[in-house]
Amino acid sequence: MFRIDNARVFDGDIVLDGVSVVVEDGIVTAVAPPAALEPTGHHGDMEVVDGAGHTLLPGLIDGHTHVTGTLDNLRLALAFGVTTELDMFSFPAQLTAWLCEVAARTDDIADLRSAGTVVCPPGGHPVASMPYLPSLAGPQEADAYVAARLREGAHYIKLMFDDGKHHGLDLPRLDRATAAATVEAARRAGLLTVGHVADVGTVRDALEAGLDALTHLPLEAPLPEELVIRAAAEGRFFIPTLAMMEISSGATEGRGLAADDRIAAYLPADAVAAIGHGDVGLAATAPSDDLSFTHVLASTRRLHQAGVPLVAGTDANNAPGRACPVVHGASLHRELELLVAAGLTPVEALAAATSVPARHFRLDDRGRIAQGLRADLLLVEGDPTVEITATRAVRRIWRRGVPFDREAFRRSRLLARQGTAPNSGEETGAEGRLTAVGSTALAVAAARALESTRPDRLFNDQVAVQITAAAGAELAAWSGSQGELLRSAMGDYFALRTCFFDTFLLAAVESGCRQVVVLAAGLDARAYRLGWTAPVRLFELDRPDILSFKERITAGRVPAPGCERVAVVGDLLGDWAGALLAHGFDPGRPTAWLLEGIIVYLTEQESEDVFARITELSAPSSRLAVEYGSVAMFRSPLGEKAMAHAAQDDAMHVLSSLWRNESTVDPLVRLARHGWSAVAREVPDLAKEYGRAVPPAFDPGNPGAGRIGLLSGVRADPVRADGRVPTKTPAK
Repeated sequence: MFRIDNARVFDGDIVLDGVSVVVEDGIVTAVAPPAALEPTGHHGDMEVVDGAGHTLLPGLIDGHTHVTGTLDNLRLALAFGVTTELDMFSFPAQLTAWLCEVAARTDDIADLRSAGTVVCPPGGHPVASMPYLPSLAGPQEADAYVAARLREGAHYIKLMFDDGKHHGLDLPRLDRATAAATVEAARRAGLLTVGHVADVGTVRDALEAGLDALTHLPLEAPLPEELVIRAAAEGRFFIPTLAMMEISSGATEGRGLAADDRIAAYLPADAVAAIGHGDVGLAATAPSDDLSFTHVLASTRRLHQAGVPLVAGTDANNAPGRACPVVHGASLHRELELLVAAGLTPVEALAAATSVPARHFRLDDRGRIAQGLRADLLLVEGDPTVEITATRAVRRIWRRGVPFDREAFRRSRLLARQGTAPNSGEETGAEGRLTAVGSTALAVAAARALESTRPDRLFNDQVAVQITAAAGAELAAWSGSQGELLRSAMGDYFALRTCFFDTFLLAAVESGCRQVVVLAAGLDARAYRLGWTAPVRLFELDRPDILSFKERITAGRVPAPGCERVAVVGDLLGDWAGALLAHGFDPGRPTAWLLEGIIVYLTEQESEDVFARITELSAPSSRLAVEYGSVAMFRSPLGEKAMAHAAQDDAMHVLSSLWRNESTVDPLVRLARHGWSAVAREVPDLAKEYGRAVPPAFDPGNPGAGRIGLLSGVRADPVRADGRVPTKTPAK
């Protein structure tokens, strides 16, 4: 419960002076002069915020963004007072639905609505560059297409009117008949329609098809008066995306955004650089003398003067590893400035980012400061109803009444700029970073995150998506050119391996194992994402730097585990068995053991000791799965050739320096000696089973290709003459 006094209040429509705003349980309960407020019995619990010299605004709504699959963009948006984002294309559908679900219940990121999958013709934009996207071939498919989007959870339907010419392409364009049929199907389903337009002709097509809203404005010429009059008469609204169109046209004024300390201090370093000179993710990339931002401003002015509602939207599409000049959160403040430059008053521009999008996108619980609405609030220093750039002087942010710790966010960005990961602390290595072996877990998480975006994915690991989004500089050793050789050599191997071990664990639980132990767990997310069919206690054992990193990423940001997860600090070269026992591990119960991606980092004797301890801790019918490889893979002709052509800081060299297993004994023989009856699967066979190409590093058609075996087995203790199984004393 809190009250904001002495601030000028823009309620989404008008400016109010001399009122206080009271918030209880995330809802605005009063907007009234202080003397008119009823006394409350909880007055002693109420925080009072003195807003003197400040203006209180509804939380901003960005009417056109692309979240690009990561919650980090929603957190960046919130840091600039954007409490809701309207995403205009996100794929795959499962990822989009998960992002919306997490955003709905997590108050340290912006809320999210999304169009999900867009409507485009076969071979059109964007399916031409993303062939796994569904496309719409004609009017007869419209009802089924819209129904599919509705099942996926789309909040509105986005139609693409674009032949690709602004990118130097010549692509099929959505025809009017198909577009009109889609609009009618969406209307029957209760969904709004938004049209991506690229020039005057596509604006005409979209209006002819009856869309509710159009996004972008032509760079070649101002909108003809007849189209403006038609849009006004038919009640359409526009999302001009001025921040995007400005930079796409080659105009440079908007690139000064990052020179404003009120903005730059809260941006990651790559975003600051991208605003200054980046050219990724723009609406136009093919140079042309015809493209002018003055045409866009002229069209905006004509639409506004004709009474066509305008929604502030940026087309922000930056993401970790994708540094684009139109940045989540920050760019909306430039959008507001440009709306004023196009002829809107500051109050009208503020409405375009609050009450207008809320009204037109049917967000009835936000966009204004009024009794009974969500307490999505933004307190800025100064008066943006007079000087619009005052929105940049953000002082307080509340989402659903929950304050956002902007200073902590700023510190995390500063640490990242200085090359120190936000997860740094005493548990990490000497330089405050993940240790070398721990860092390899990021490479696996990145591979799992990438697999999770595929329409034909073998699994969906949204924890991996969050980990890689938040990893920042920690991921550098495995990304870009440094990791190119590793990625090309390994292909889909990490996805194949993950799926194989997923299947093993679920089968082990079905067979009666109720304990699962993941040794050297890394950034594994099976506790969260597997559909456990029985109560399971899952132990994740690893070193403190990795467990600490993982906890900081997952805490409050991912769904709760579907089993009882127990994190155990331990080192496989130390008394890890004792640590397990101290955390409640029961050696008398059948257990499923997983050693994924770890044996290669141990010498043969070290791994022998690990197998011995596992056996001592394993009741009969326990199960074991192991990835088994050796340093010989790098000593093969193919490996040596690859290494000879790789730079010394390449990920392949990093791995080769860490792998230590000599593997002089057949792994199946080794396991048999410890009482495990095991079988091995070869990578090429697994790839065939899962319908994937054989990873080049393991392709038997390549001379000297490496071999890694994926082993699984069952513990079968010998039986004594009296029929009883010998008892064991677990290793300490």
